[in-house]
Amino acid sequence: MDWDEILDPFSHLYQETLREQQQIVNVQDGLIAAARQLAEEHYPEIYHLEAEGYKALETVIISACVRLSCQINDVILKNQSV
Repeated sequence: MDWDEILDPFSHLYQETLREQQQIVNVQDGLIAAARQLAEEHYPEIYHLEAEGYKALETVIISACVRLSCQINDVILKNQSV
């Protein structure tokens, strides 16, 4: 593997990396939306948070979902039978 292959948008490696990154982002988006919805459904007081509290909640949700999506991707890549 060399840099020319990695940076060539027509190479197989580049296309696979791009696809993997898109999958991770899509999972992140879904997890973040689901976490927000769950928090709103189970904690109605969320609507009464001050800006600082809401920002802290968003930070927790986003960081946890980003970490989880990367872990999901790692498990799937390590255990696929292709």
